[in-house]
Amino acid sequence: MSPNRVCFVVLALLLTLVSPALASDHDSTVEHNPPVCNADRTNWTIGLLFCTSEASQGYTLFSPIPSNTTYLIDEKGREVHHWTSPGEHRPGLSAYLLPDGDLLRTANNAQHLTGNFSGGGTSGKVERISWEGELEWSWTYDDVMHVSHHDIEPMPNGNILMIAWEERSEEEALQAGRNPQIASDSPGGQNNVWPDHIIEVKPVGTNDAEIVWKWHAWDHLIQDYDSSKDNYGTVADHPGRLDINYIGGTGNAAGRADWMHCNGIDYNSHLDQIALSCRSMNEIYIIDHSTTTEEAAGTTGGNSGKGGEILYRWGNPQVYDHGLSSDQQLYAQHDVQWIEAGHPEEGALIVFNNGNGRYPAFSSVDIVRPPVNNWTYSTQANGTYGPNAPLWSWSNNQTMYSGSISGAQALPNGNVLATHGTQGTLYEVTPSGEIVWHYVGPVGASGLFEQGQVVPESNRAGATANAIFKATHYPPSHPALVNRSLNPLQPVELWNDACPDEHAWGWDSDGDGCIDDADQDGILDPYDRCPVGDDSNDVDGDGTPDACDGLIDSDDDGVPDSSDACEGHDDAVDEDMDGVPEPCDSLLDQDNDTVADDLDLCEGHDDRLDADADGLPDGCDSLNDSDDDGVSDDDDRCPGGDDRLDADADGTPDACDTTPSGATVNDEPNGSSPPVNETNQATSNEETTTTGSQSSGEVTRQISAVALALYVLFRVLRPKRPKP
Repeated sequence: MSPNRVCFVVLALLLTLVSPALASDHDSTVEHNPPVCNADRTNWTIGLLFCTSEASQGYTLFSPIPSNTTYLIDEKGREVHHWTSPGEHRPGLSAYLLPDGDLLRTANNAQHLTGNFSGGGTSGKVERISWEGELEWSWTYDDVMHVSHHDIEPMPNGNILMIAWEERSEEEALQAGRNPQIASDSPGGQNNVWPDHIIEVKPVGTNDAEIVWKWHAWDHLIQDYDSSKDNYGTVADHPGRLDINYIGGTGNAAGRADWMHCNGIDYNSHLDQIALSCRSMNEIYIIDHSTTTEEAAGTTGGNSGKGGEILYRWGNPQVYDHGLSSDQQLYAQHDVQWIEAGHPEEGALIVFNNGNGRYPAFSSVDIVRPPVNNWTYSTQANGTYGPNAPLWSWSNNQTMYSGSISGAQALPNGNVLATHGTQGTLYEVTPSGEIVWHYVGPVGASGLFEQGQVVPESNRAGATANAIFKATHYPPSHPALVNRSLNPLQPVELWNDACPDEHAWGWDSDGDGCIDDADQDGILDPYDRCPVGDDSNDVDGDGTPDACDGLIDSDDDGVPDSSDACEGHDDAVDEDMDGVPEPCDSLLDQDNDTVADDLDLCEGHDDRLDADADGLPDGCDSLNDSDDDGVSDDDDRCPGGDDRLDADADGTPDACDTTPSGATVNDEPNGSSPPVNETNQATSNEETTTTGSQSSGEVTRQISAVALALYVLFRVLRPKRPKP
């Protein structure tokens, strides 16, 4: 047996021994890490309905309007913590996590209000609750002249910004230039009005606060109705002021005492400015916080040099007599926020545009970038504040419409969290508008909903709804959450766990409490090598099931089975380069002479070419001599004749010599014939020469035959090259 064949046999034995071990490795199971978020619960009605791995990791804080409890849930919809109002107050309306883990929330004190205020979003109280649920501080801003409402904003210095109404009498309103024809529902008078103001409070003790800064919209009015009254002037010439006679509210909000209805506030510590959303004006505002309270009441001072004048306004230029109704961008919007660092639109403003008054009615989340330079905002050539349209907007078509409440937050990963408030529904969407997280609040006026229970449409109004004013997302790195025990509990909603002994979260997309087998191959998802196909189907035996195998290659030659020219063998082995891999090639013929390599007399050359017919192909013939005269054809002087026969020694072989004897034609005298003895001698010499020549040719042929026979024998007995 040749050495090559010995090596082949040894290799085959080794592969036989190793194969079981390889198969064992492929069959071994390793538990995978659960997906970041895995849910597609089309049959669920509340809680986490859908999420993908593109959803932000972290925690979402929300306060159901009909409940006195604030919940913190993870991206899988599981409760990790909650706070219950020690005073059993419903929210009024927002709540935020503080860096130390405390909860700062507004509290609805409507049952104990002392003034005439009756607008939506009434609060009147602020509570600070520890992580453990203890009331650490509370303060009431509720008297006959003032009441807080809607939103608050915790500041880096520990203070709190609050929105509040203040009562202005009919006499005050008329003196300020209010048109008496504007109706009001204020119990205090026909033309009473409740303009908004902002206060900054510093908590003191457990139940007190110091107001350290104020801004009043009432200090920045303009009117063109009555020149004999205060604030008279050209509205269009004073974009930093509010037209006291502008009525932008729709429906039953038009002309009400709740003239502005501000509902969202945010603070930018870098600019030292405040953003404010006022629903009835269909505008968002930016004002200077770097002023003193005295400067905030005037038109000078602060970083801007404009005191408490409006620095920037956007959404409805009609309010300051610029533009037409077609220029309106915001419709009863809520919750304006500066976008924080990390998001692609850092420094821009995000707002929930309710669409109340827009036709057709639909809500959207809009991102707007104000033109700011060194605390100063510029107007466009036509006198309006730009931009002319949002730089990003998401609407979910007309599926999302919330006539009131709602909010939006830009997340560090570039996504956006939208609160569809009246439906108690939360969406996280990517910059491209793809929904990657969908949660429906499970808390109503009667308590927790049971999974599968449909929230009736009649329950989506007022205090009986599962409504949510707005939700806020916090990343795991937020100071309030660092080093906290955030072990996930059950979902907030009432829920039946079909597999209570299994820790199924992350592997439970359908939400039945059991670990899924998504591809129904009998292998649970944590152990599934191919979650989208049957693990047992592995044609090429490479350990990767066919459904997840990018290359099904049974003979491991790098060629997919579907394109394999020689199954079971390496397609790359093709010595004769004829396109047929060698193991499947019926004729291995590297020199393409139709003679198999094993029988080839002259490798690399055409065996069929044998000019001298001596049995040796021309490519391997050292003497190509067609006339067998011992002279190669290339040097042959007389092809077809023996170059060695030249009787007259004239250099021309006799076979090609017209006068082989050397005599000229008819040169004998008198035509006599040569003497007999001479003729006989010549004949004898010629015969002798001819006989000698024939003997020599025969020897040459015999030698060639012997050589050919030896060569053929060598080829036959030569060890054959092993086939791959």
